Amino acid sequence: MDKNSQTDKRSNILMAAVKVLTSKGYYSSTMDDIVDESKMSKGAIYHYFSSKKDVYLAVIDMWESQTQQLLAPAAKEKSSADAIKKLFKLLAKQLKIDGSFFNCLPTLWAIARHDEDFKKSMQKVYNRFQKLVELIILRGIKNKEFSNLRPENSKTSALSLILNFEGIFWFNIFNSKYVDAEKYIDEVSSYILNAYTLKKGEKNA
Repeated sequence: MDKNSQTDKRSNILMAAVKVLTSKGYYSSTMDDIVDESKMSKGAIYHYFSSKKDVYLAVIDMWESQTQQLLAPAAKEKSSADAIKKLFKLLAKQLKIDGSFFNCLPTLWAIARHDEDFKKSMQKVYNRFQKLVELIILRGIKNKEFSNLRPENSKTSALSLILNFEGIFWFNIFNSKYVDAEKYIDEVSSYILNAYTLKKGEKNA
């Protein structure tokens, strides 16, 4: 079996696991559910993964890899303000293209509260994401774009931004007749960037 074929089969299993995790949750789902969803044999599944937990941990690793690739273009923006706007837009675009993984995020958060392995895997994803955002913020401070921030506040600012990014995922679970994802992105990103660039004595609009 060539490497590309193995990669495709493994990816197929993981995408099937995402659907199962979303529809049945972690504790109610089984390896048989993943087998049925993937349309592969049980032997083929166990060739790649030894247990249900093993599969779902691999889902987190896949999410991390895909997220890194998805958000990489933001770091290439000339200004830090544009980079932050780009991050919002890239996440929203992915939500429109395929929101399947975002649907199972709440389940993964819940598992991480009770399972140390899931907690470590999820923490690794967020640590890397936070570092990316922090570097963008630090660049904005250095270039004097973000006049209202200080280097010592960069970690807190990055975490605050991530919490606002995750507000985008809300739109994949619930519907609002007053606000859509694009309106949320425009208003929240503008508000945040205004706060970052606010000069002493000015008021945020």
